[in-house]
Amino acid sequence: MKKIPYGISDFKALREQGYLYVDKTQFIEKLENLGEKYIFFLRPRRFGKSLFISLLHHYYDKNAESYYDTIFPGTYIYDHPTPGKNAYYVLNFNFSGINTSTQERCLEGFAEKIILGLKKFESYYNLKLAYKTTGLPSDILGSFLVETSAHLQGKIYVLIDEYDHFANELLSFKTEIFEDVISKTGFVRKWFEVLKEGTETIIDRIFATGVTPVTLDSLTSGFNIARNKSRDQQFNECLGFTEEEVLFLFNELFGENFANDSLLPILKNYYNGYLFCEYSHTRLFNSDMVLYYLSEYILYNRPPSDMIDSNISSDYSKIQNLFNLKNKSQNLSVLEELVNQSQTLCTITREFSFAVNFSSDDFKSLLFYMGLLTIKEAARPLILGFPNYVMKELYFDYFGKLIKDQTEFQLETSALQAAIFQIADQGKIDLFITIIENILERLSKRDYIKFDEKYVKVIIFTLFMMSKIYYVKSEYEVEGGFIDIALLRRVNVPVTYPAIFEIKYIKKSDSDTNPELQAQKMQEAKAQILKYTTAEELKSEKNLKKFCIVVTGHQCQVEEIVN
Repeated sequence: MKKIPYGISDFKALREQGYLYVDKTQFIEKLENLGEKYIFFLRPRRFGKSLFISLLHHYYDKNAESYYDTIFPGTYIYDHPTPGKNAYYVLNFNFSGINTSTQERCLEGFAEKIILGLKKFESYYNLKLAYKTTGLPSDILGSFLVETSAHLQGKIYVLIDEYDHFANELLSFKTEIFEDVISKTGFVRKWFEVLKEGTETIIDRIFATGVTPVTLDSLTSGFNIARNKSRDQQFNECLGFTEEEVLFLFNELFGENFANDSLLPILKNYYNGYLFCEYSHTRLFNSDMVLYYLSEYILYNRPPSDMIDSNISSDYSKIQNLFNLKNKSQNLSVLEELVNQSQTLCTITREFSFAVNFSSDDFKSLLFYMGLLTIKEAARPLILGFPNYVMKELYFDYFGKLIKDQTEFQLETSALQAAIFQIADQGKIDLFITIIENILERLSKRDYIKFDEKYVKVIIFTLFMMSKIYYVKSEYEVEGGFIDIALLRRVNVPVTYPAIFEIKYIKKSDSDTNPELQAQKMQEAKAQILKYTTAEELKSEKNLKKFCIVVTGHQCQVEEIVN
């Protein structure tokens, strides 16, 4: 059986050792045809950027010509070679893993990464160069470029992986250091200025990957030769997997039609949905998530027990730090909009400047570049929303933490799990209702909380999402209308009872003046939920539980509907 390249970022090793490869080599030709030689290309974490950098290295490297016919057959570029094939000395830099605890450690780590890249270049091409290895990173690079200009018979292609990794770390934790490091006088900008000078002599091409454009504004004036092609229509599918590419992987591993009509929708719900250019119509799967799923399936002959790769979870756990960035109240209003409406309007920012006002659009754009939001509709302004269920769960995890902070209610995960397992295993809801009432009672004492039906639904929905027991949908559209909350069966989580909920809310003051209002609301809820259960989508659900909840103040009246 062919091997799955989960975690493999070395193109040569991948090809020589028989790993499956989704061919992205056609984008080499597209890059050369641009006529622009200095490119920044941004994608979220775990989207295959490092593998693409490795692909470029082995295609353009002079020394790779000896094994080119071993690793490239069967690819697009093998049949459509470009003038740049095996024509360059390739100089690699990778700026991940830099210590950002202090400005001094950041400078030291950046310099170490520069020296490491230069030493590898010197060793790989069997060169003896006399250049500086101490001082500022810009001085070290400048000295190196002078030496190579005098000794090389050819040009250099510079590849930079994770150009902004350390900057994003600083942005999450130490914004004051970030502004010093990336500013007009910062050592990062000075280094890029020297890199630009190198394009006048020995450097012919540059390709840099990263996640966000947070440093590009500061670099632009000093490095104004580069183009950010991240949202270019012809490169929308450059990284990540299309549906056809996902089917290719499944067919290669399990035979034709294995990813049948039941499996593909699940993969789409959890891993698909990314769109980087509003003029493109092809949505993309996160490649790491798909390969994680496949590797687990191969190992255990079943889907993974947790559909979210722990590597993805850890990468995106910084979401809570992002909401503290610059204007916290403004950012939290974005969060509230997203959890209530699942979408937001935005004009995407191409480059960020933290020296000026950090707007709501800037914050939403940052979430877009990080893969936490994506383009849902090509309106003006654009409509951004959650790309898939994995990202949606991360938002609601964070919103759940905010609710706990606001209420000072120490909700143990184990208690929440027990309450929702009671629904899943026994079809009973009393433990969950007790948790809801405790939270609502505490929130009702906070003057700034303005309760309404929408807010109550969001709290209930958030708790269901946090449990990760059900596949949870809000405003679930079925024949006959929209179900407030649906708890559907989740992959690899045994559930005896799926459930649907109709929720109504009454202000305590309104209930006091109209004692019949609670009964009226309950009758409305019953009528609606009975209408939904006739929908074709729910007829096949075994043991479907149907609950009507009328919340009055912080008290919940619950009735189960039995056909």
